[in-house]
Amino acid sequence: MKKTMIKGAFFGWEIVNAVVGRSETPDWIFQVEISRPGLFGTNTATIVLLPATPYELADALEKARLTDGNVIYSSEVCGCKLEYLPKYISPSVNIYELNHLAQRLKILQQWELDCFEGMVRMEAIRTENKPVDVERLINMTHSMQDCRVLYNIYDDQALGQFYMDNDFISELTDLPDKIFSWLDNEKIGKEMHEEERGIFTSSGYVVQDAEIIQIYKSGDAIPCYMPGYTVLIKIKSESENDLRIDNPVSILGLPASDEELLQAVKKSGAASLEECMLIAVDCIIPLLTEEINHHFEETDGSSYNLVNELSEKLKELNEAGDLLTYKAILETCQENVSLKEALELASWTKEFSLMKELATPVDYARLELEKIPVPLREELLKCTDLYCYGEKLMEHKGAFATEYGILVSHNGQTVKQCLDCPEQSMRMG
Repeated sequence: MKKTMIKGAFFGWEIVNAVVGRSETPDWIFQVEISRPGLFGTNTATIVLLPATPYELADALEKARLTDGNVIYSSEVCGCKLEYLPKYISPSVNIYELNHLAQRLKILQQWELDCFEGMVRMEAIRTENKPVDVERLINMTHSMQDCRVLYNIYDDQALGQFYMDNDFISELTDLPDKIFSWLDNEKIGKEMHEEERGIFTSSGYVVQDAEIIQIYKSGDAIPCYMPGYTVLIKIKSESENDLRIDNPVSILGLPASDEELLQAVKKSGAASLEECMLIAVDCIIPLLTEEINHHFEETDGSSYNLVNELSEKLKELNEAGDLLTYKAILETCQENVSLKEALELASWTKEFSLMKELATPVDYARLELEKIPVPLREELLKCTDLYCYGEKLMEHKGAFATEYGILVSHNGQTVKQCLDCPEQSMRMG
């Protein structure tokens, strides 16, 4: 008889791991648009890829002007690597819990993702295709030990044939082979399908042998506070004597003391920082993460001190309430700034103000017109090209539109002029 391979244990049988020709898990699972209600929310809506790091998610909420926990917002999934999933997710889903679901899906093996599809579709049948609570979706990712998938089994006929070929029906095990051609495979498959309450998916036939376990509780993924670091790095030994695949990876939050660095290097198995590979995995300003990694690649371990110094400066800006202004300053740069330039710009935040309640040149024009007494102001606003006027006004007053709001220069200087200013070194201190 022909034996069909299945993934995992099925009906108590242990099946060897088989390579199923499927792609690896993607870098992101969901593409989500975060927005708040009203016209202002339309202008500040932003896209974030999940799973996201803590600071990437916080940055997206700042762009959408959702830093107040009491503001109602929507999280619309506008892209998903699991094409069947978005219609089962409520638009009112909490973004932190959706991010946690993405983190869970990201670490699943492909056969587990195929099982997950089956679980979701079974749930959809039970709820008549209503959205599934994200809490239950997360718990599905913890319930793979009782879920099995038969690949390339797409209908009752194929299912019945599979059960007969693999001796899963005890009543048929002693029958002569010639009898099998007389049996109704489709009827047998239908009976087993209904008895097991399995489902046919794009991958095959999926069965859940037990109830979804309850590990995650609603709200567990919502943070009570932000991380204590401003830059988070991975440290891994690159010593010729220590290149094992399972070599330990050390995590270090910056700013860090010399002693903390020494302990992290030691934990990685390296003898010194020069023998380590450093990788930035999160930054309080996500825009800088790539530049930090570029710096690590170009200068190896010798760049650590500059990154640690920058992380200390970011901590100071955050504590002083100037970090959002600094983010807007960095965004106005036409090209990526180096880490040294980023450190220099950090000393110029007091030369700018960020009007985060404004999103477009129209908002800026309206605000400026409110400052002067104008007869029939509303009629004027209706007749004027406020967008064009706002752009001209912003250019005249040294204001810049950013994703965080309108950045206004106190003295008309642009960010580039600040970097080129011969007195910049005197301002750093």
